[in-house]
Amino acid sequence: MEASEYAAAYLHQAAIYATEVAIDKYAAAVEAAQHPAPPPRPVASAPVAPPPPPSNYGCGPALAYLQVYAAPGFVFECPGYALGHEAMTCINIAGVCPGEKLIAIADPCQAAYMNEASNSWVLQGLRQGPIDPYGAC
Repeated sequence: MEASEYAAAYLHQAAIYATEVAIDKYAAAVEAAQHPAPPPRPVASAPVAPPPPPSNYGCGPALAYLQVYAAPGFVFECPGYALGHEAMTCINIAGVCPGEKLIAIADPCQAAYMNEASNSWVLQGLRQGPIDPYGAC
């Protein structure tokens, strides 16, 4: 085989190799287009604490609630002396609330003032229900 034949054979083999490489690259591109890689996962950041829920604790919420839900004619005290209890509803009891209707809130938690609003109706016989239906603080 002469040098020109070797050169022609070499060029032919090089062309075949270049064609195979091009076909492989094309096949890889087609495969990538048909099956794209999943998007990168987002980087986890530190969790953000949710804002605190609105507070229903305190004399402000207690007095606002009692104004709306307690039976008419009661005087409200918050903070008030409730004879060692969280709260009390008092209707004309000598030495405690003589001649008046009083709701005293010592611990202005939501259960306490909701109980006393309900009790103000029940103790007068204007509604039926249990005393302190909302439980303790």
